[in-house]
Amino acid sequence: MKTQTCLMLMLYSAAVIGLGGCNNQSAFERTQVEGIVTLNGTPVEQGVITFIPAGKGASAGAKIESGKFVIPKETGPSPGEYKVEIDSSIPTGKQILDTDGETMVTEYENGIPPRFNRQTELTVTLKEGNNQQLFDLETK
Repeated sequence: MKTQTCLMLMLYSAAVIGLGGCNNQSAFERTQVEGIVTLNGTPVEQGVITFIPAGKGASAGAKIESGKFVIPKETGPSPGEYKVEIDSSIPTGKQILDTDGETMVTEYENGIPPRFNRQTELTVTLKEGNNQQLFDLETK
């Protein structure tokens, strides 16, 4: 659990910090985004959502908790076109050897299909003001 969860959180944190660091925040107008993420009709319990601009603009991400996410305007993306990546670590039910080479830990995998994260098919257009988004993901 430690290894996979820590790795995912570190990657998410680095991406959000890195994306924020690449952009001069005063150069971009920002917008608030909030919404719901479900997988096959069930709220995604925990995960991360990332908005990646199709062109120029500020990127942003947030934690998903009980299917809900909020990105306040102060740290939000710019209005415009975005690709959206959604990730959620779930236990596989297996134990694996931890990086210390001695301890067995719970194995995790991404419970969201690649077409909604690394090979995302999700796109949105964000407008000025408050954006409400519903991502109703189906695995079928």
